[in-house]
Amino acid sequence: MKIVLVGPAFPYRGGIAETTNSLYSVLTKRGHDVVIVGFKKQFPKLLFPGKTQFDTSRTDNIPSTRLLVPWNPLSWYRTAKFINKQNADLVCYKWWMPFFGACYWGVSKLLDMQSRARVAFVCHNVIPHETRIGDKTLSKMALGQSKFFLTFSRNEAHELEHLFPKIEKKHIRHTALPLFDRYDEFKQGQAAARAKLKIDAKKLLLFMGLIRQYKGLDILLRAMPEIIKQDSDIKLVIAGEFYEEQAKYDKLIDELGIRNHVIVRPGYVPADEIGVYLAAADVNVLPYRSATQSAILVLAYAHGCPVITTNVGGLAEVVEAGKTGFVVEPEDSSAIASAVHNFYSTGGRTVFEPHVRTTAEKFSWDRPCEILEEFAQSN
Repeated sequence: MKIVLVGPAFPYRGGIAETTNSLYSVLTKRGHDVVIVGFKKQFPKLLFPGKTQFDTSRTDNIPSTRLLVPWNPLSWYRTAKFINKQNADLVCYKWWMPFFGACYWGVSKLLDMQSRARVAFVCHNVIPHETRIGDKTLSKMALGQSKFFLTFSRNEAHELEHLFPKIEKKHIRHTALPLFDRYDEFKQGQAAARAKLKIDAKKLLLFMGLIRQYKGLDILLRAMPEIIKQDSDIKLVIAGEFYEEQAKYDKLIDELGIRNHVIVRPGYVPADEIGVYLAAADVNVLPYRSATQSAILVLAYAHGCPVITTNVGGLAEVVEAGKTGFVVEPEDSSAIASAVHNFYSTGGRTVFEPHVRTTAEKFSWDRPCEILEEFAQSN
């Protein structure tokens, strides 16, 4: 089967690009002829708060034809022309934010109407975490070009049902977000990982990923005084790029009097360090205010790291309480502190890791590939 994936891929960084890379790899292994049509430019500098859109630490050999520029209609035409030449059975768009609504709509409208290709959207965020005026319109504009959707949580499937109430439910499928297992695992042990990162801690919590308001880092910081009161050996490492002012978090750390228990490592975590952080940590904490699903969560599972997360979006769907981690209600620092206490009092990572690794075996990339294959081959 000839399949065209439209979306970010290597060398772009981040979870959305990584899912494209993984889909490409697994679909290719399953015998399909897969082409990635990627972005020549993804975001204008004005709209991108990070330092770089690329992860130069990766050595992947994931080929992509980079044609698309979201704000350049001429690139939409070139992209559609290229896709039309592929004579594909399936064209699959990666969807995660309305910024790409107009260009996806434009490309779809320019596709050859006589083509046999079926069009599907793989949706990470139907509606973004931080909404803006026009988001719903742009989302409907783009997503309305397809009659089949694959999401990675029940919550996102429900969002699509609300957005398109007339669509048949059989055309909205969901499965758990598979493991991000293409990052090297650090296998020299926890002590060696902490030494490599120059972290001196007997017990270590991890907050990893882009730091944005909806991810609730401030809620975790407000839990730290209670956590430290219960066990003064516990430290927190924050590893990620700040998409907000770092100064406000530094101020909060000082106001809470927890500076000696918090290690801040600002900056995007490159691929070759991800496994080291996840080996060094006892537990990965996701204190999110809102979410759809989380690449960080399944990335932790891929490295045997338990999680403490909030009951938002589809996060609770993939956590076995007391086995792979704990789930607490959002916006509740005391609940996070209690979960940390419960985690360590029941044995910590040594007890949880075997359950995490067993559970991780269920999160295969074959399942989303099977769903896309079924759609492409259906009448």
